[in-house]
Amino acid sequence: MTEVGPAITHSLHPDDIAVWPDGTCPHLGEIWNDGFSFLSNDDGVVDIGDRARLKALGIEAEMG
Repeated sequence: MTEVGPAITHSLHPDDIAVWPDGTCPHLGEIWNDGFSFLSNDDGVVDIGDRARLKALGIEAEMG
């Protein structure tokens, strides 16, 4: 699994972001709706409110 930060200590939210090693970054809600079943399970999860981690991953601007 890709290590994107400390372990999650809160409940997952549909707006949280899954991050794959290839740079794919959908919201968890999209995954839960089976939109990404073709991808492997080596993703990490970033809390949508964690702007520092989103910025470090280069995806903060995409998340609004």
